[in-house]
Amino acid sequence: DQAWCDELGASVGGDALLESAPMRLLYVVSDTEDGKVAFHLELDGGGVVSVTAGKLPRGEKADVTVTAKEAVLSQLWQGDQRRDVAFMRGDLKIEGAYPRWLDELVPLFEKEPWSTAWKQAVR
Repeated sequence: DQAWCDELGASVGGDALLESAPMRLLYVVSDTEDGKVAFHLELDGGGVVSVTAGKLPRGEKADVTVTAKEAVLSQLWQGDQRRDVAFMRGDLKIEGAYPRWLDELVPLFEKEPWSTAWKQAVR
């Protein structure tokens, strides 16, 4: 829901996080208590522009789409499972700019403030 997205966005703030070009990241999460849900992050100028519940507006595309079950994302965000292992097992699907996800987002999400934000986001 949007309150959850707002909390995640507030916890990471707008500090410079990425040195590269703007990025749009879509998460599609299945097996939640609400069924399949989605949220997307807009990163620009090195910081978080927005975290929004739902898919992207019609006609807009994500640079990277991450698809997984809620339990898998929870394990990843808690640090109980490695992203590369989940990907190789097929538990984590990455579409789009895989090199950007691997080279930019994975290291980013493992550092503060993201590592704490993801852990707090787990319901």
